[in-house]
Amino acid sequence: MVELSDAHLGHVPPSRPMRLRSFLLSLASKKAWFGDQDYGALFIPSIPGLTRNRDLPFYGVTDKLPYFLAIILGLQHALAMVGGVVTPPLLLGGSAGAALGTANTQYLVSASLIWCAVGTTIQVSRFRLAKTKYFLGTGIISVTGTSFAFVNVGLSYLSQSYANGTCRMSEDGLVKLPCPDAFGALLGTACLTGTFSIMMAFIPPRVIRRLFPPLIVGMMLALIGASLVKSGVTNWAGGSGPCATNHNLMCPSNTAPHPQPWGSAPLIGLGFSCFATIILCELVGSPFIKSASVFIGLVVGMVIAAATGYFDKSTISSAPSGTFLWVKTFPLSLRGELVLPMLAAWTVITAETIGNVTASCDVSRIPIEGEEFETRVQGGMLADSLSASLAGLAMVPPLTTFSQNSGVIALTRNASRQAGFLCAGFLFLMGVIGKFVAIFVAMPASVLGGFTTFLFGSVAVSGIRVMAYAKWDRRNRFIATCGLSLGLASLCVPTWFSYFFTYKGGNKGLKGLIQAVILIVEEPYLIASLISIVLNALLPHEKEEDLSRGERQEVEQDGERGSQTRPSCEKSSSLHDDPTSSSPPLALETRRETWNQPGPVLSRF
Repeated sequence: MVELSDAHLGHVPPSRPMRLRSFLLSLASKKAWFGDQDYGALFIPSIPGLTRNRDLPFYGVTDKLPYFLAIILGLQHALAMVGGVVTPPLLLGGSAGAALGTANTQYLVSASLIWCAVGTTIQVSRFRLAKTKYFLGTGIISVTGTSFAFVNVGLSYLSQSYANGTCRMSEDGLVKLPCPDAFGALLGTACLTGTFSIMMAFIPPRVIRRLFPPLIVGMMLALIGASLVKSGVTNWAGGSGPCATNHNLMCPSNTAPHPQPWGSAPLIGLGFSCFATIILCELVGSPFIKSASVFIGLVVGMVIAAATGYFDKSTISSAPSGTFLWVKTFPLSLRGELVLPMLAAWTVITAETIGNVTASCDVSRIPIEGEEFETRVQGGMLADSLSASLAGLAMVPPLTTFSQNSGVIALTRNASRQAGFLCAGFLFLMGVIGKFVAIFVAMPASVLGGFTTFLFGSVAVSGIRVMAYAKWDRRNRFIATCGLSLGLASLCVPTWFSYFFTYKGGNKGLKGLIQAVILIVEEPYLIASLISIVLNALLPHEKEEDLSRGERQEVEQDGERGSQTRPSCEKSSSLHDDPTSSSPPLALETRRETWNQPGPVLSRF
């Protein structure tokens, strides 16, 4: 009998007891906790003339981090997005939405944080679906948060429900009464229409990029952000309650601690404290401070509000110490008038996910072309679709992948999945600690408005940035003009289409269809995207006569080589020249032949 040594056996994977023992021993190691990281580069403020720039090492997707660094970076990712996560439930459950009351709004915020932790864990984990070529998850730091696309649809629908009597007002017509049925209809319809997004996840990403180019996706995001800025500024001035229209009343109410008139200097000043802090963090903050600037601005605003007597302490004292999913529920249902707007919102989520995963892969130094990249995008789309569709069953608005975290990766030069898993852990802890959530619900509307105005502005700017990747020829300018004309019309005069239909009969189906049409036309990003998608599919492409010398040389070289693949080293930006185009450059004659050809849809026939 021949005995083999370990050297003959090759690599032997460690057993689970060995791994556990190694982990327990590492807990006593300073090297395992802190490594060789320069922590000053993360925390020392950047003051011109006083501090020097420090280079941070880069950690790849599969690299192991020192424990302390992993905790810090996981917390950093969580803080970068927590403001965006809590905003949609605060708006939908508050006086601007369904007026669900303090306890229900607290639950919505808690449940959103918990479910976002679940969605983030699924995204960061990546595995192949059994016996298929499809994946679930991206395998990189892709953090999920509640989607702003559904906030717009939800606020418009709830406003319409109070206007037509579906939701009730107080006897004097000034105060919204709680409307859990309409909120449950939002969640239920989102769940059912989410099957559309799940099906889209199995369509090759390159096809979706063709149907939704940067021009259309950017226009959607810009109008979503611009529409939401209105709710941010309304809260900044004192809130959307009765005091917003009746200036004889105090905000938030006459019995609230330290009430003030709507739009008064103290309320505007509270919101400005958040806004100014965000600017200050960007000016002199360290990488850690810059990536968490929105949350820090929120905290500063809350501290000032508490010190000056604007906080409702009873909300915090009455909040439960701990909470979890399904502590409170809402009656789920389907509303026909929400189906078409919801389908449009799911389209936004799908297109947004492609861009966010592309940006995250790029800053994580993962190739953004080839089969592996396509599977990461497909896995991200499927994970987003599943977690967002099932969110309604957890009484949570739909989720989407957040773009802030690709910025955190670029700032900290850390793409390790360990930070992503710890980020999910921090979000989960924030959600289950009821007192922590109660702070967000108890804060004055002006503080909420100060930081959400900046947050919504950043959504609009991200849309403008995506639009910049489009080729601004006459065709695209015409599409943008048509879409933005109607989108801005609905943004400036929200009720301009409300009186188009004069039907007064009792046919509920017809009434629902009319409400759906009105909702689509009066929601800026819905009408703009509808017009733009149709025109993009129908309008012929333009002739490209004026190519630059570099482009002409590149095309001629491609023709000589018989190759249609652009070198990957040319791709250096987060989203590159065209984040939604994966097609290779065409030869010169081929480019010219595209002139006066049908759009993407008619070209198939």
